[in-house]
Amino acid sequence: MEILSSAQMAEADSFTINTIGIPSAVLMENAAGAFVRILLEKQPEMTSAAVVCGCGNNGGDGLAAARHLTNAGIHTDVYLACDPEKLKGDALTNLNILKNYPINVFTVTEDEIPSFEGYDVTVDALFGTGLKRPLEGFYEELVYSMNLSAEYIASVDIPSGLSGDSWLVEGTAADADLTVTFARPKYPHVMYPARKLCGEVIIADISIPDFAISGCDTFLLTPDNLPAITPREPDSHKGHFGHAVVIGGSAGKSGAVLMASRACAVCGAGLTTSAVPAGILAAAENANPEIMTFPVGISGIFTANGADRLAEFLKGKTVASIGMGIGTNPETAEFLDHIIENTDLPLLIDADGINLLQQKHYKKLSGRCAITPHIGEFARLLKLTTDEVNRDRLNLARKFASETGIILVQKSADTLIALPNGLVFVDISGSPALSKGGSGDCLTGLITGFAAQGFDLDFACMLGSFTLGRAAELVLETMNEKTVLTTDIINTVGKVLDELEQNS
Repeated sequence: MEILSSAQMAEADSFTINTIGIPSAVLMENAAGAFVRILLEKQPEMTSAAVVCGCGNNGGDGLAAARHLTNAGIHTDVYLACDPEKLKGDALTNLNILKNYPINVFTVTEDEIPSFEGYDVTVDALFGTGLKRPLEGFYEELVYSMNLSAEYIASVDIPSGLSGDSWLVEGTAADADLTVTFARPKYPHVMYPARKLCGEVIIADISIPDFAISGCDTFLLTPDNLPAITPREPDSHKGHFGHAVVIGGSAGKSGAVLMASRACAVCGAGLTTSAVPAGILAAAENANPEIMTFPVGISGIFTANGADRLAEFLKGKTVASIGMGIGTNPETAEFLDHIIENTDLPLLIDADGINLLQQKHYKKLSGRCAITPHIGEFARLLKLTTDEVNRDRLNLARKFASETGIILVQKSADTLIALPNGLVFVDISGSPALSKGGSGDCLTGLITGFAAQGFDLDFACMLGSFTLGRAAELVLETMNEKTVLTTDIINTVGKVLDELEQNS
């Protein structure tokens, strides 16, 4: 599913109206009807509503929605936050219709900001996706009053105060419990921190057809984007599903590679080997009997001593991942450099491996590598602050993948998967159960495991990210989010695979 900018949404509207021939008034009527149907499903006990309308098309949607609410038996008052003389087009038509309805239409001025206390629902139809600047003055005070006094806020298209082109929250914005948007999601619906203000987001069909939407390069990751996960043939054996090598760990950090290896095996890799420093070999051998081990060097960290032997071992394997818990010792940096330069396998790089990554490696890794940094690691890689990355993370992710040929999985509550072809997928699956150490190791293991089974690296990244997020949702069916450990999430992967098989 495409994620649209405000300009792309406007183009889809225009195409539908001017080329297909569906009048704008019909689209507004469809939007209002869909909004009210969804609102009544979510708030079946509501008996009263305040509808706060601006002067534009978003306000027009609100005026039409007020009529639908009244038709449904809801006592409805309209608060028009502009001079009625400024309304035009479809919005003016809907205001004129309300003159024939038993609906109070109050014109709101800066001299008297209303309270919305006493209404079951306050409908926010003040500003739509086209807002380009933070709210100020009268409008800021009105939204502040809405947030302070409303029992339940339902926003039309987007909470007022947010921009349809940004995930940032610049100043005051409506704090919605429900947002009904139209045709496709926009950036604030799927990316934090703006996503927190949208509440539950529902996408409504208003008769804008799929072929009216084009030129998109950002997509919401859903099961529909994923390759088919199918049951295995009865004569399958381990050789059919690849041999993955998970390289990681150091003294005191053996858990990282062990969790990654377990996730790799659980999601279906035929064979999994944990390659670890010799000093933690015993821990690796005792952790997972299904997983083989390969000792590297003679100490508790990875050094250049042993790199040649590991590079030789990697020949003929399907995929490797590296970096989880390896530390940033200068000798370990030499080890990583040697592995990158002397192997041609598809390679996943995570955690300390990312911190040791250098631009000189990009050419060698182009076309066969994915990295999985969190915001801090991505910022260090780009030599930027985390704030600079957060403000422009979508463009930075796209640029990095396009320029280096390396797939970027920028993990967060809204993970970005940026591909070298310029496409970016936003994964919003997950839960607060992931907010513990080890989640990133699990992600790397899952991606490695899917790649071992023959999925292209881009699809393996999508499958790994979605599987982790969905497992973190399903585990909460039986556990409290605070008590969940990464191993619990790994143990829930099978439920996700069941779902994906059923959807394929």
